[in-house]
Amino acid sequence: MNLGSLPLNGLPGAARRPQRHEKWQRQCESWRQLLGECGRKPSRRRVHTLRVATLRLQAELEYCLEQPRTPAPAGRAMKRWNKQGDKLRRALQPVREADVYLAKLAGLRVSLAAPEEIQTRCSRRCLGQMEKLERRLQRVRQAAAKKLMAEIEDRRERLIRLSHDMEAALELQMPLRSGAGAVAGLIASLAVEFPEFGADRLHEFRKRVKKVRYLAELSAGADPQAARQAVALRQMQVAIGEWHDWQVLAQKAGRALRGRGKGNSLAELLETLTAESLQKALSLCRRLTARLVRQGQGNTASSPAPQKLPVRRVEPIVAAAERDCA
Repeated sequence: MNLGSLPLNGLPGAARRPQRHEKWQRQCESWRQLLGECGRKPSRRRVHTLRVATLRLQAELEYCLEQPRTPAPAGRAMKRWNKQGDKLRRALQPVREADVYLAKLAGLRVSLAAPEEIQTRCSRRCLGQMEKLERRLQRVRQAAAKKLMAEIEDRRERLIRLSHDMEAALELQMPLRSGAGAVAGLIASLAVEFPEFGADRLHEFRKRVKKVRYLAELSAGADPQAARQAVALRQMQVAIGEWHDWQVLAQKAGRALRGRGKGNSLAELLETLTAESLQKALSLCRRLTARLVRQGQGNTASSPAPQKLPVRRVEPIVAAAERDCA
């Protein structure tokens, strides 16, 4: 994401700087504490929270690295930690994904508790298939959690050391607030790059929306417009994530239960839920993107023309069953 040309609408004044220092120090210390807790016991909450904390730190680092006056030593410290952050996220991903899919199945079971729902949308055979898939996911989760603990133990000292280097670098150049006008420029760029929404690029759109949302949240406390942007961006992110979860879960059910007798009732149900959630996500994204662009037109009047965000390779939908649920 090219953020280097964005205007820096940070809150001026030396009085603000110590407060930002303290906030950044708390954020880094919280991340190190989460890393230790997750290494000891990677519970669902700890894995999710560590992953979100890592993503947020990376979004802020990326924003700083794009600034024209970032000192070279600070930039190197940020890049080294960011590289290790990517490796940590890859280790967290299989555990987090298993947790997400198990939660989706548990929620589906509750929603089908009424007898009439079971009769109309799911059969006894379907519930049996759900149990088989849950057991499979639990085994995957258990193995992934053991691997995660081993990887954190192997990388822990390096991660902590680099996090201290990164923290010191950022104390010299604190993450500046992006401001509603800068975020509006990025939203306008997204609208240009994704003029039409479709399932083939919706997951890629979500990943980009998430990063823009994190930047909006940097200013949300002091900028009501940025706070509204962050809320709308999160709504789009959640709606697309809902669709993507059902889609990958349907594919997993299709593979796991293949050859187990006639029909795959669970996969068929999940495919129906995928189609329903896709239409909801597409409708919401079209409506909110148009609204954000309209609202941002005034904010970008005095800003440079928005830079087009760099096009990244669209990852296969099934690859590693992606989900960024931050």
